[in-house]
Amino acid sequence: MAASAGSYRAVVCEKISASAAEGIEAAVLKELPRKAALSDDEVRIDVRAASINFPELLMMQNKYQFKPRLPFVLCTEGSGVVREVAKGVKHYKVGDSVLFSSMMGCAAEEVVLPESMCIALPAGLSFSQGAGFHMGYTTGYHALVHRGKLKPGEWLLVTGAGGGMGLMAVELGKALGARVIAAASSDEKLEVCKKVGADFVVNYSKEKLKDAVGKITNGAYCDVIYEPVGGDIFDQSVRCVATAGYARLLVVGFAGGTIPNLPINMALIKGFDLVGVRMGAQIGLQPELGREMMADLINMAAEGKLKPYVCAEYPMERYKDAFKLMEAKQVIGKCCITFGAAGSSKL
Repeated sequence: MAASAGSYRAVVCEKISASAAEGIEAAVLKELPRKAALSDDEVRIDVRAASINFPELLMMQNKYQFKPRLPFVLCTEGSGVVREVAKGVKHYKVGDSVLFSSMMGCAAEEVVLPESMCIALPAGLSFSQGAGFHMGYTTGYHALVHRGKLKPGEWLLVTGAGGGMGLMAVELGKALGARVIAAASSDEKLEVCKKVGADFVVNYSKEKLKDAVGKITNGAYCDVIYEPVGGDIFDQSVRCVATAGYARLLVVGFAGGTIPNLPINMALIKGFDLVGVRMGAQIGLQPELGREMMADLINMAAEGKLKPYVCAEYPMERYKDAFKLMEAKQVIGKCCITFGAAGSSKL
């Protein structure tokens, strides 16, 4: 069903569900009214791709820290082409390709945003790669640079390395000059980790992290650990901090579903820092930090150091298949919903 002239279609969550699977089934493709007139600083964008992230599954269940008011459009990052600009817009013109992030939802045929929320799509990136650029790299940069103080030559361990956040942290860590160990639950995911720059890989479904990391580092273990999984993987990560002290264990998330309990004496005994990573909230408090970070990331992309890995693309009408892939933990890197042009799954 095509949208009428005064409306557009979007993927919408209309109710809170008891599980991610129920939330996916309850999501609808809905016609929404188009904003007629732009405010002075706004641009209207024809969306070409929206990237799926794990928080969308949590939002469907009202389990994420940001709780949008029902009904809400799903996905928080996207890319597209500027179709209309207001009179006060200074940096973009009709036809420009941009990427963007918005908690107001991006899985729609069009979005209207202040120009300050848009970023020119780096040359060489597809729309799906642009859609997957913002959240993973900004989280990784804030974690590794601002919070982890990662230095060239240090050992970096990334758990959950096959997912969107983890894979981009692997790539970013390599670009920053670290010696990168990627850890994930399957050999398929680890093959992709090698492609984006991992120096060593560990399949923690087959061997304990401590044993594998100890062998790789000759008993030195890791200076920085990027940990978005939680549960048992977090517990194993605690045992992989550098024996020389001063390690930084970065708490990025709990994608495995379990928030771990840390015996606090471990931090004393091993002399490591437990560091919380809250990129979105911190950038809200320090907007200039976000601008500096994004400028650096865009420069890295322009130099060919960063290029999001997209494992699958689904056209808008198959949005449920895209979310089901995420719910089944089969996404390696990024999975996107595409708009405007025909998209197809790569799996």
